[in-house]
Amino acid sequence: KMILVLGATGFLGGYIFDRFKEEAFDVVGTFFDKEKKGTIFFDLSSMSFSDLNLEKKPSHIIIAAASNPTPEKSVINTEKSYEVNVIRTKEFIDECLEKAIVPVYFSTDNVFDGKKGNYNEEDETNPLNNYGRMKCEIERHLFASGKPFILLRLGKVFKLEMNEPTLFTNMKSGNKLKLANDQVFTPLYIEDLFQFIKHAVENNHAGIFHIASCYPTTRYEIANISKNFFNIESIEIIPCSIDDIGLKEPRPKLIDLDITKYKKITGKEQKPIIEFFKKIKIEKNKSQL
Repeated sequence: KMILVLGATGFLGGYIFDRFKEEAFDVVGTFFDKEKKGTIFFDLSSMSFSDLNLEKKPSHIIIAAASNPTPEKSVINTEKSYEVNVIRTKEFIDECLEKAIVPVYFSTDNVFDGKKGNYNEEDETNPLNNYGRMKCEIERHLFASGKPFILLRLGKVFKLEMNEPTLFTNMKSGNKLKLANDQVFTPLYIEDLFQFIKHAVENNHAGIFHIASCYPTTRYEIANISKNFFNIESIEIIPCSIDDIGLKEPRPKLIDLDITKYKKITGKEQKPIIEFFKKIKIEKNKSQL
């Protein structure tokens, strides 16, 4: 099987592309502004699948390319975001489906309104922000297609790095951090994401899947555990509501994902976040040898 990773220089796409290469898969990636080895130029806003001129037809296309790919960034230029992330993405997905290529699409826990938490794949979506609404529109498009697809709903995805931007921000001595203690979510370790995609590709899985690696937690809790575990002195962590951080749009609060389906397929279990901090420490110690 040949796999195409759209957006192979971004946070998610870059990691997944590199891991497929490491595991000797037949994989091609695309770049938009940062070229890297093994990638070809592709602009989702103006190009179509046929413009890629691939020698082989991929079995799966991982769609990790996006314009303003976060909730905060997606409201900076809503017209451009909608054009690329919805209209053009739908057109690209349609091209894939017509060619019997399985699209792998990353959605978000922000498709839910956050009123109940522990959301499973069948729960009703009701996004509160622009980012969630755009993801929902692509979800509905995939459901309506009647063709095989892989739709992955993710919480915050993290790597094993201190001060890694999606979970740990400014965790340095002397800093004062104001962090939400009322938004509950289920973080996802990026390697677990790759392993599931690989498993889904190899076993021809299709449908919608919720994925997470950790038990439900908050940023405030993560910061406190991190502070104690890594002995980061004189850092002040102040609890607050996510409503009081000054974000451009509202955020759902209880958005932890029920991953029963994922656990049945993979045999994996959720872990406390501290288990991943231990891995960071081990990796750090190895690098110092």
